[in-house]
Amino acid sequence: MRTIRTVPEGGVAPFAGAGCAVAGTTEYALRTATALAHALGMRPVEVADEDRAAYHAAASIAANFLVTLEGAAERLAATAGVPRELLVPLAEAALRNWAESGAEHALTGPVARGDEATIARQRAAIEERAPDLLDTFDALVAASRVLAAS
Repeated sequence: MRTIRTVPEGGVAPFAGAGCAVAGTTEYALRTATALAHALGMRPVEVADEDRAAYHAAASIAANFLVTLEGAAERLAATAGVPRELLVPLAEAALRNWAESGAEHALTGPVARGDEATIARQRAAIEERAPDLLDTFDALVAASRVLAAS
């Protein structure tokens, strides 16, 4: 049984409501894992062994990479004198929109609008202030274009 829950170092996180991948080599093992997940208030989903890497990668993207991206935003905002706290409502709203509507409907901003001039200005600012983030920015713009076209 593997849970989908982020627990910061030294932190504690409740299991109630968390997703939980369950599997078993026998029906009894699977039923036991599922019952344990339910007893902890978790939401079990059976994930086959051959799908576990994709499941775990999705969890890493959803949690770990999200934090990495927010860290990049925090660094870039600091170069403009903008505190991280001002980005929090924006990030929370974007995550809430994604949770409620899915990625295709939650995407906003210059890529979704097709505003190439703004994207170019943003890219130039990143190149000047945080050039190590440029490849990440370019990759995310490309991925956002694919999403916007779907």
